[in-house]
Formats: sequence, structure tokens, C-alpha cells
Amino acid sequence: MSQQEFKALPIRFDPVNFANHDREMHGRIVSKTMSRLMSNVSSAEPMVTAKLSFSRGLYGYPLVSGQAWTTVFMRCERCLDEVAINLSPKIEVLVRPEEDSLSEKNENVPEFHEYDGKSLVLSDLIEEELLLALPLVPKHQDISLCNQDMLVWLAANEALSEGQDAPDERAENPFAILKR
Repeated sequence: MSQQEFKALPIRFDPVNFANHDREMHGRIVSKTMSRLMSNVSSAEPMVTAKLSFSRGLYGYPLVSGQAWTTVFMRCERCLDEVAINLSPKIEVLVRPEEDSLSEKNENVPEFHEYDGKSLVLSDLIEEELLLALPLVPKHQDISLCNQDMLVWLAANEALSEGQDAPDERAENPFAILKR
């Protein structure tokens, strides 16, 4: 499916109605509307793409299934440069009204997303799934992709902060005499 075929996803909708009619939707949401996501990343692609289907799930609750796609940018923990992180979490979430008192102590109960009982804010549900997909330690997949100058600088500063001599000022290796 080409990017031009994706339309804007609805902001609010009735998940019960969508589940009753086994509806499907695909489209895009502006990523800047996802404030929690934006506060955890340096920046993000302007749009999040999602393809979702609605049906009845466990206990008759509406089940949202599908996937979302976007790219976010975070600081690499190794070199401090920006790294692109492709996110494409699979979504499988039951939605239920906030006032519902179903016990979640059963280990077989899947993830729930609560809503006000009237309409679901779709960007909130997708944002939660994207947040769960963020890496705990963002870094380039391979250290060779890191900024090598920054890695050298960080290593030198770490050595200095630990009271060691800078790499260029190190004393001769005490075992060097054994080579002679």
C-alpha cells in the first residue's frame, strides 16, 4: 500500500461500534500530538502510520489488532550522536471503560487500554504501544556506526575522571621490559 493511500485516522471513535461491525482502518496520525512520545525522543517523523482492525475479544470487549510504524530519533548511549530507531509494534489490545471493575489479577488476561466509555482517543492507544517499543538503551546497531571521534573523546575523558593519565600520557607498560 503506498503512502498516498493512507488517510488521517479519526481522533475519537466508538470502539464498541467498530468491534460490532468488524471494521478496519489504516491511516496516519501526526506524531507531534503524542506528547509523551515526543518527550522521550529527540525528534520523530512527522507522521505515524497504523493499520488496525476491530473485533470482539475476551469477555466481549472490543479488541484492537494491527500494527503501527514510525521512526524516532534518540541519543545513542555510546557516542551521544542521534540514532534513528524504527518502531513497528504489533498491537493487540482490549479496550474497556474506565469504570469497569474486571479484575486484572488473572495472568491470562491480555493488555487493556481504558477509555471513558463513550469514545476512544486512538492516538493515546497508539502512543502507548510506541512508548512500550522504545529501547531502554538507545544505541547504533553496530559500534562502527557511532561517531568514532566522540568515542575516543569520551574514553579519554573517562580515563581522566578516574584519575588515570590521558592515553597519550600513559607511562610505559611495566611488562615492556620482558619483550627485550
